[in-house]
Amino acid sequence: MPEPEPATEAEPEVVVIGGGPAGSTAAAVAARAGLRVLLLEAGQHPRPHVGESLLPGIIPILQDIDALAAVEAAGFSRKTGSTHHNWGRTPRWDQWFVDGDVYDHAWMVERSRFDAILFDHARRAGADAREHAAVEALRWEGERLRGLDWRPRGGPSRRIEPRLVIDASGQRALVAEARGLREPIEGLRHEALWAHFEGAGHLPPPRERQAFFVAEERCWLWLFPLGDGRSSVGVVRLDREQLDGSRRDYEEAIAGSEALRAVLGPHARRVTPVRRERDWSYRVREVTGPGWLAVGDAAGFIDPVLSTGVHLAMHSGWHAGRCAVELLREGRGEAPRRYAAHHRELFGDLLRMVRFYYQRNRTADDYFWESKRIMMPHEPTLSPSKAFVVLTSGLVQNLALHERDHDERARQRSRSVEARSPSLAPEVDGAEPEALAFLCIHLRHRLDDGEPSSLYLLVEPPDPGARALFRTRNWHVNAIAPRHGNDPVSVPAFGPTLRALGRELERLDTVPDEPLAAFWRRTRGPLLAVLRALPPAFSLVRIFGE
Repeated sequence: MPEPEPATEAEPEVVVIGGGPAGSTAAAVAARAGLRVLLLEAGQHPRPHVGESLLPGIIPILQDIDALAAVEAAGFSRKTGSTHHNWGRTPRWDQWFVDGDVYDHAWMVERSRFDAILFDHARRAGADAREHAAVEALRWEGERLRGLDWRPRGGPSRRIEPRLVIDASGQRALVAEARGLREPIEGLRHEALWAHFEGAGHLPPPRERQAFFVAEERCWLWLFPLGDGRSSVGVVRLDREQLDGSRRDYEEAIAGSEALRAVLGPHARRVTPVRRERDWSYRVREVTGPGWLAVGDAAGFIDPVLSTGVHLAMHSGWHAGRCAVELLREGRGEAPRRYAAHHRELFGDLLRMVRFYYQRNRTADDYFWESKRIMMPHEPTLSPSKAFVVLTSGLVQNLALHERDHDERARQRSRSVEARSPSLAPEVDGAEPEALAFLCIHLRHRLDDGEPSSLYLLVEPPDPGARALFRTRNWHVNAIAPRHGNDPVSVPAFGPTLRALGRELERLDTVPDEPLAAFWRRTRGPLLAVLRALPPAFSLVRIFGE
């Protein structure tokens, strides 16, 4: 094999491997900031791809890279949310994006056209975007990714040594495979089969622009109206080892779902081959290293049940592009560590929700409350139903959104009764809400190693079917400690203090059938006195409710 030719033109500062949504977004962000970017796509656009149901969380990213107008002009079907049939013990329930107070829609798209729009936009943003450009080898110098060899179609292999490589190679995950970093996520190794139909029906108004999800015994199915008379129909099988991924498996699953067939209608006709994806869920232990960042599916993939794939891809691509600018232009050596920490936390939050989502003996309210528990460290003032919308819309921890309109979002979401140390007044003492759905006491505990840990004590009306840490006359009291699970009473550092607070709430809860807002107005003085007298390791951050 001949030695690759050295690059003759100006060396790129950043090489992005892969021209899907993650790679195109990263390339556009870095190029718009003035970095020399080479974007290498082994295939050619347009090409079919699974993942056609998008989330509103990509909108601020599209705005930031100036690609929103092109996507809006493409004629994709607007998506107002999702409708869930037979998912858990609630027969049918809806998610409406408008309830998130930020965006009222996303899209259901043909990924072949959507991905091509983003790739073309990266080129227009200034990236040297190449198709039929295959990466042949990664060049390592110890732990550092020093460079790579790539080959354009019909040309000789070339060797380049950029300052940074962004791996957006999808499920090939070139860097993760080379370094042994890929780990399967057990329990989520499913199989997806999907195809496009013409003449398919849709849900009746007002749900005609909803993504439709149906749960059956051994699978779940989707129906997405894509526009231009086409619909995507997919099947995710949960017993993958018993399947051969054939068209027969696909057709049998559709035939066995009365709910899906009722919406699909008698005139639906399949117009594409049945396509297949396997081994959906895995994580990558490290998403950064000397000379490289991993984004999108090259940094991990979670089961598609919450439609998070494109959002995770574009968000990680956007953040990696910004990281490249901070690292190479501004000399901020800590930028990759921030990228890794943020990706790990966001990936973990979504994975936790996906695992809970597959506990299909739950009710819709269970899903909402689990979302709230996940969201407590990030958006603590959200009600459970809104927490579900925000979490599953890609709006939590969305750095592009925070950068665009942090102040506006704070005004939209701030409906809290809030106290801040050290004085705790006048915000708490002066607030007298008409009604409260819950009251949350946010405490911080400093561990022996000096690392602070948050603890949330939640006071809410009783739910006869729900567990409670403590029960008083009118209320259920629970505690959420994200770093210690949701049973913090069993943690020696928390148990005595929580039990004492439980006894104090029981002592104060003396009025039968008292509304929570009235309870707060009546007891806030004594309660604040107790909270101010907590052991030295505890401090009161704030009290809030909605």
